[in-house]
Amino acid sequence: KAPPLQKPVATTTASSYSSSPTESDLKERKRGEQEAALKHLYDRLACSYHKAGGDRIVAAAHCTEVLLHHLPVSRRGRVLDAGAGTGEAGSMLKNAGVRHLTAFDLSDNMLDQARKRGVYDEAVQGCLPNSPFDEAQFDAVVCAGCLAPSHASPASYAEFCRVVRPGGLVAFSVPRAYYESAEGQGHVFAIETLERVGTWERVFVEARSYFDDVEAMYFVFRRQETVPYRRRR
Repeated sequence: KAPPLQKPVATTTASSYSSSPTESDLKERKRGEQEAALKHLYDRLACSYHKAGGDRIVAAAHCTEVLLHHLPVSRRGRVLDAGAGTGEAGSMLKNAGVRHLTAFDLSDNMLDQARKRGVYDEAVQGCLPNSPFDEAQFDAVVCAGCLAPSHASPASYAEFCRVVRPGGLVAFSVPRAYYESAEGQGHVFAIETLERVGTWERVFVEARSYFDDVEAMYFVFRRQETVPYRRRR
């Protein structure tokens, strides 16, 4: 007599749980690769960056000038230098009476150079648009030369709004050709959206020199007296 037929037992293999990476996964992976490459680049350039006259030196001077022009002395308590690089903006800000200055940059080696200036009260490594700072921690934010192709993303503007106090100022530069190109429209949209919904108001905008014969758009925005901007999770 033939034995009774048994019901097949379902088997599970590793491939049963595997799936193709989603578009979000691929974007996150690409961002990670770009961040690592950018960090490696600036770590390598750190020691020679200032001598070579990197684009941030020109941008830092203009960003700092326009920020200080609109920032009352009473608001010069805590300032974040986002994308501080080797600290060009920091020296100018400290000389203008800023009492507590924080450097934030992707590159550890750049931060090492910034520390040598002796003007920063703290230096923090990290990558925009993510930062470890508390909401409304700063009286002002300056970001010179970082909002450029393959650098800080348009989401950085919302982060600036999160960490600056109501009534505080945000000063930054964006290369003009990039800002006016199709590639740079994400920056235009982010800036104008925050303005349209009342998160910040435009105080100043002007095209000035950036590097050699290249121009940048220089902006100053004031954080509105609204409910603090909360980072999306």
